[in-house]
Amino acid sequence: MTSICADVLNRSTLGPDEDLVALGMDSVAAVEIVTRVETAYGVDVVDVIFDNPTVNRLCDLVGAAAGSDSTHA
Repeated sequence: MTSICADVLNRSTLGPDEDLVALGMDSVAAVEIVTRVETAYGVDVVDVIFDNPTVNRLCDLVGAAAGSDSTHA
């Protein structure tokens, strides 16, 4: 998840609790993140990405939807 978000936002590092919106995530970047997350994890986060704009929160949502907590990588 971290690598997906960092790549889309063109950042070399990204903390797990950094606000993705504050780092420049706009609607175009959000669509790219949503698409990559769905491809990688099979979970659609389109309805929650702006309400949960950190790697940790997205991982929690993906993990809960997938029944696993292994998405922090």
